[in-house]
Amino acid sequence: MQTAVKRAERVDAQRNRLKVLETADRLFGERGTAVSLGEIATAAGVGAGTVYRHFPTKDALLATVLDHRLAQIADYGEEALRESDPETAFFGYLRFITIRALENRAICEALAARGDWIEPAKASGKCVVDNPLGVLLHRAQQAGAVRADLDAGDVRALMSGCTGIAQSVVSPERARRLAEVLWDGLRPERNPATRNETPVAIEPRNEITVTEGSCPVCGTPIAHAGTGRPAKYCSAACRQKAFRDKRKAA
Repeated sequence: MQTAVKRAERVDAQRNRLKVLETADRLFGERGTAVSLGEIATAAGVGAGTVYRHFPTKDALLATVLDHRLAQIADYGEEALRESDPETAFFGYLRFITIRALENRAICEALAARGDWIEPAKASGKCVVDNPLGVLLHRAQQAGAVRADLDAGDVRALMSGCTGIAQSVVSPERARRLAEVLWDGLRPERNPATRNETPVAIEPRNEITVTEGSCPVCGTPIAHAGTGRPAKYCSAACRQKAFRDKRKAA
């Protein structure tokens, strides 16, 4: 009987811990990392003692939330590396991280400040973001789906810019649309010669060319200009040549 009671207490404690983590993740995203442990406890529907029992400080709670976010990114990165289509894998990975950034900007800023974007994780020795990003970018470039003049640092800088997009617009839908515009800029420029366009044939005009004589320099017939003084030379080059010859003769 005592064993069953202890097992029930452990299940209840795990449930409360998960509830605190989910609430903290949401509040950090909505109100920033300045939210207090007491506010998190109230929103989670548990006592402050329950929160402090699992997370003695707010930094410990924030670190656990960040680790959970990193685990999600790492899992998706592994799935993207197994994707057979390089274009789908690369842009799918960008969209996954972008959506997380737009949903929870405070968490992404904390991750960036902690260095998890570019520094290897202690457990795996690999960077959670940069390690799959570099591989996916190289594959997409080899397949011709991404511009060849970009590196992982360029793409990571654009990913950080997504947080700026989220700050400048109110609508999440608009932020996602602008992020898609940003990612479209990574694609190589289309060759105008390969566009599916029908060339427009220029029909010759039904006009009669009237000549006013021949050029005194080259003998080419001079077309009638229609207005103004009649031309003496067929082109500017012949006019300059005649001027030079006249100057030499003088």
